[in-house]
Amino acid sequence: MYYCGIDLGGTKVYSIIIDHYGNIIGSHKVKTKYKSDFNKIFKRIILCYNELIEKLNITEKEIKAIGLGVPSSVKIKTGVLIHAPNLDIKNINIAEKLIKQFNKPVYVDNDGNLGLYGEHYYGKAKSYKSIYGIFVGTGIGGAYLYNNEIIRGKNYTAGEIGHVIVEINGPKCGCGRKGCFEAIAGKVGIINYMKKLIKKNKINTSLDKYEPDWKNNIGSSILSELYHKNDEAVVKALNRSGKVIGIVCANIINLIGVDAILLGGGLMNDMAKDLLPVIKKFMIKYSIGDGAKNVKLLLSELKDNAVAYGAAKFISVNENNKYLIY
Repeated sequence: MYYCGIDLGGTKVYSIIIDHYGNIIGSHKVKTKYKSDFNKIFKRIILCYNELIEKLNITEKEIKAIGLGVPSSVKIKTGVLIHAPNLDIKNINIAEKLIKQFNKPVYVDNDGNLGLYGEHYYGKAKSYKSIYGIFVGTGIGGAYLYNNEIIRGKNYTAGEIGHVIVEINGPKCGCGRKGCFEAIAGKVGIINYMKKLIKKNKINTSLDKYEPDWKNNIGSSILSELYHKNDEAVVKALNRSGKVIGIVCANIINLIGVDAILLGGGLMNDMAKDLLPVIKKFMIKYSIGDGAKNVKLLLSELKDNAVAYGAAKFISVNENNKYLIY
């Protein structure tokens, strides 16, 4: 018997299948391609799932349940996606659509929650009673795990660190507000800042040479390469992102006094070694007193697998059967 976890992101849909012991049997990725039109996005989810089971030569009946991580708060009792700014969709009962399509139990949750859950089961994160996860990709997801439990809050919005305001009247975010953490430090925020630097400050850059379409999207690996080549626009934008991530880490420490903070997501997976000194410097600087002392900064061990693995692992644990929707 197998379990499928799916990570619906702003740029990709990523699926993993695990066995009963939590071993990854296989994975598959397709581009998300669409925004605003959920029916088209949903077809990409179906495609990713179907291509994976076909690739692994397993039958639909062998998949016991499906878990889905989405870049949105979720009403987990009903599986309703509340608002995913980076996909421009809101108020969709995605669990209902999954059940109708696949005729099996499903679970839908915020991608940050499932990413941290996966890391907690898989690696070093399990050693900490109080741990916060920050996942930096197209946007920024977050999650708080205390005593082995995901803290979701009264209205399922706890952990939405990407929409904490870090600059009054700052850059506009996909959620409609200004100055959100992800509008500055997430991939979209980084791109917008580089455009601003180049247009207003006439800064030289090799971005066009490496990625002609960089103003719409750019891979973290290309940003990493240009960072190491000291591309002025990239270095300024990424150091700014690292500084803000560090300040937000300090705010988390000041607010809830965590034992550890885990950093993941596409940007951190490719650039952790470069950005970690910047992040740590500002985390310590802006923590009150000795708040940051002995607080561990951990890096994702699952990397791109984190959310999909967390989704699959969550539905495979018997004690979580109460969360499955039929």
